Amino acid sequence: MTPASRRLLVVAGGTRSTASTRHRLWNYRPFLERDGVDLTWLEYTGGRIASAGAAFAARARFLLALARNAGASDVVLIQKVLPPISLVRRWRERGCRIVYDFDDALYARFEWGESEVHAARRRRRFDAMLALASHVIAGSPPLAEYVRSRNASVEVLYPTLERERFRDLPRPKGNAGPVIGWVGNDQSQVYLRALESVLGAVMAAHPTARLRICSSGLPAMPTLPADRVDLIPWSEHGELDAVASFDVAVSPLANDAWSQARGGRVSVLLSLAAGVPVIAAPGGGLEQLVREAGDPAPGLVFAADATEWTSWLARLLNDPKERAVRSASARSLIDRAIWADVQYPRFRQAVLGE
Repeated sequence: MTPASRRLLVVAGGTRSTASTRHRLWNYRPFLERDGVDLTWLEYTGGRIASAGAAFAARARFLLALARNAGASDVVLIQKVLPPISLVRRWRERGCRIVYDFDDALYARFEWGESEVHAARRRRRFDAMLALASHVIAGSPPLAEYVRSRNASVEVLYPTLERERFRDLPRPKGNAGPVIGWVGNDQSQVYLRALESVLGAVMAAHPTARLRICSSGLPAMPTLPADRVDLIPWSEHGELDAVASFDVAVSPLANDAWSQARGGRVSVLLSLAAGVPVIAAPGGGLEQLVREAGDPAPGLVFAADATEWTSWLARLLNDPKERAVRSASARSLIDRAIWADVQYPRFRQAVLGE
């Protein structure tokens, strides 16, 4: 059966504005359409809704849409959400290929306020989903390792970026001093706040350095000089403007299971694609990407503690020539492994099984 004859139902965990959906599904959509795949696209819009009633209504609409489209596909690609297991079983009984894609540690407790009871309930549903899937696509090596004891058919695919969005990305000139950059949502700001003392010391030692944040708002970091902290409100275009203005990007993480296994870290990839060297906390399998590239001066380096963070920031802020060398390495890492057109053949094989 050729790709053109396939009927593919995509059950997306969010809309295009959701980072994981955009970078794990939407970036492949033009290639699937080019190949003639018959696409049905459903998006879950019930995430992060403050009102319990509105969240319930969104889930009810989503389940009704699933039920209406349940019988018309050869392949069902489910991203991150957990449909009723009874429905997944019916798909399998009908001979559907079921592919599950995820990039968060859905087996672990979400560190920002989730109870262990709720986490355990999700873990049971998640494990059942993994066992029923024909194939699993994990966003990082740690996530794939969890899957292997439940389903041997698993592979790692990192998030993708659209090559054309970075082709003519302007790099602003004339900064008064080097810019340290960070991109993330409001929940991820907890990681940046944990780096406050390091950033304060580095900014004190480099009086012209600025911190530029692309997010929904500025996090509370009262010890930093407010007149040297900028906000670029997040949007798809705003994040590109932000990374284009960075000289060095930072990506701190916590040490909990949820954070260490996360397969997104799209902000790291965005910065690398813009030719910006990145200092990152270990986690999410990005270390493997760097090892596979084998570059002696990689654009992505890792800092495990405050001493290493301070050392790397000082080194890159003080040496524009080293930043330039690592900038070229940063872009080559993206060229090698991350563009959507580069990853699409593997994605198509993983999803369609051919």
